Amino acid sequence: MDKTPIFFDMVSALTLDCCGAQSIPICTTGNEKNRLTCVLGILADGTKLPLMVIFKGKRKPKGQYPPGLVLRMQKNGWMDENLMKDWLETIWLQQAENASPKKSLLVLDSFVGHLTPSVKDKCQEMNTVLSVIPGGLTSVLQPLDVSINKPFKDRLREKWRTWLLENISLLKRET
Repeated sequence: MDKTPIFFDMVSALTLDCCGAQSIPICTTGNEKNRLTCVLGILADGTKLPLMVIFKGKRKPKGQYPPGLVLRMQKNGWMDENLMKDWLETIWLQQAENASPKKSLLVLDSFVGHLTPSVKDKCQEMNTVLSVIPGGLTSVLQPLDVSINKPFKDRLREKWRTWLLENISLLKRET
């Protein structure tokens, strides 16, 4: 399991214009700093766990959401100890109960919200062994960053570009 921030406005780091241009307009929705957190998980057999999305604030944003999506609100829009326990109860427990009565292994990064006594106790209750990847080794030992998070963000960015091109007349331009 890993968390990854998703910005509402995926402004490209690359621009292209004529040589010598004084400014290059960039299309934007005006939400460059607004973001949400996606909590992604995958089992050893390749089964994807249900997606948890964490929005910033107290009230759920209006709109329709895909079935199976676990939507949560948090003051800052990121994972914390309480949401970690919630993820264990709503997503991991379902997976663990479907797997077998044997112990399960859950691999996480060293985020402080994963390491609290209450989260460790919850894992123990659920017959789950918690394995934490030490900080500083994320590029070597974080398979989700390379195999799940990056492709997820790449596909999302492509869908964003397609949407942007189809709706360019509705957007404002910043220089």
